[in-house]
Amino acid sequence: MKNTKKLAALALGGLLLSTSAAGIATASSQLNGSIKITQDNEANYANLASVNIDQAVASALKAQPGQVIKAGLENEDGYLVWGVEIASNNQIHEVKVDAKNAKILKIEKDQPDSQKEGIEEND
Repeated sequence: MKNTKKLAALALGGLLLSTSAAGIATASSQLNGSIKITQDNEANYANLASVNIDQAVASALKAQPGQVIKAGLENEDGYLVWGVEIASNNQIHEVKVDAKNAKILKIEKDQPDSQKEGIEEND
């Protein structure tokens, strides 16, 4: 009986630990920029940004060399960022650049738009 209680306590502890680790992983994947967007008005993004497109692209290329496909201001998790897509080694990388100080906030692999459309059509 004592062993059963110990096993149950260990199982519960393991479940709590894995649940909190998953919560931490989810929370840490959220991006934190310098310019908080209070009103989501894309026409006003350029007025809010301190970093221009050339500075954002230069910063992105330092972090992820390659060929720039496109760049634009975006609302990412409630913060204003430059999203710079870079093609490198047959992959597309989405580089998120802080619109205030040109710091790299996140780099992630992205699928080409042609592949995204195929996935959306199949859903």
